[in-house]
Amino acid sequence: MKEWSVLAYLVGDHKDDGAGSLDDAIASELKAICDAADFRRFSVAVQVDFRRNGNTLRAVLKDPPSRTLRPEDEGPRDNPLSRLIIDQLTFQKSHKLRTFAGRLLQGIAKKLRRMVLFVRNLPDLNAASEDVLQDFLRYGREQCPARRYLIYFFGHAFGPMGLFFDRDTQTREVNSLRLNDLADAIERDEGHASIILFRDCFMGTLETAFQLKSCADFVLASQAEAPIAGVWPWKEFMASLVDGQSSRDIGTELAKSLADFMKQDRNRGGFADVPYSLFDLSVCPGVIEPLKELVHALESARTEPDRLGGCLSALEAARIGSPDTPESPGDPALIDLPTTLEKLAALAPDPVAQPARKLATLLPKLVPFSFTLLRKHKGVSLYYKPTKQDDLEVSFLQAADRNEEKKDADQYRRLALCKDSDWGRFALNPLSGTRV
Repeated sequence: MKEWSVLAYLVGDHKDDGAGSLDDAIASELKAICDAADFRRFSVAVQVDFRRNGNTLRAVLKDPPSRTLRPEDEGPRDNPLSRLIIDQLTFQKSHKLRTFAGRLLQGIAKKLRRMVLFVRNLPDLNAASEDVLQDFLRYGREQCPARRYLIYFFGHAFGPMGLFFDRDTQTREVNSLRLNDLADAIERDEGHASIILFRDCFMGTLETAFQLKSCADFVLASQAEAPIAGVWPWKEFMASLVDGQSSRDIGTELAKSLADFMKQDRNRGGFADVPYSLFDLSVCPGVIEPLKELVHALESARTEPDRLGGCLSALEAARIGSPDTPESPGDPALIDLPTTLEKLAALAPDPVAQPARKLATLLPKLVPFSFTLLRKHKGVSLYYKPTKQDDLEVSFLQAADRNEEKKDADQYRRLALCKDSDWGRFALNPLSGTRV
């Protein structure tokens, strides 16, 4: 058993035909993960679901089974342990994925010394299914036992409304992986992640943090779009996974490496900012009481005209950015929580001021590290249904289709944060009066 193992879940599927394809980016990211890994210290398990191919690829890099290494096995590239072990890799020669897999595996094989690579070709799986994710995580833990796990997700996402978009067959309805299903998949079979790393859009929310609080220690995620461009700095990431260092310190090192990466224009894919935050999930339980008090104070403003305007303006002013403005990225279905609390606290002696201040004191503990270039995003977002038609039209999170909107709203109400604090009821019925 090693100190760390990396479990990577990469998904190229998306509901929008016009969305950027992730296939090439996923292929490059997968190679970078394997190339950067120091296999003397940890193992790696990956599952890849490409958008344009009909198969799912699952691979493990780990210690050779049932064999004692001899000094001569530490040799150069012709070391027998460097040979690839392919299990059920039955692609046709003309299959695009075989061409990719061949290039990838050849590159990895050159670096193998004490490790061997197992590859399995699975049928096309529904990557947005809780059962599929749970099966991969169980497989990864069995094949790569470790004291601590870093779980990495890469794919399209909609923040509090879920990740990915896939179907079981061409005749069945497509679906997203909801946050509660994500948490259940990780937590099943006593699973736990020391750190969860999201290369997925809009996952830096209070809803995400609260939903994962029982199955992870730290989360690293973006409040805005996560660009497809650029291969993440896996060499620096892997170097951070050291024995004897706390998960908090390692999470901070990962966040700092990612911040340095995002400071370079070429890595932001045309976005002026890619704000990323590290969340300490142990702080989440303390959020509930002040958030409940805040919701109660905001709800009471509905019937008090002298208070309504100030509260409404404070909330609307905390909507930051839009998916169609790379110079100011974000989504109008999200409010920046620190900005919201700052503006509500300024309304004193309004009853919203006190719970806003109380909740604001917890945020530095909840978000011990955050990165932003534009300084508009301040660490953590929260869903709040858009009220303006323009915002409704451009939002990635707010579904335009009425049936999809209803499904999203029903699922959102079931999130742990919404059930425990009543925030869901308030967020879906914003102060300006649009009701769901």
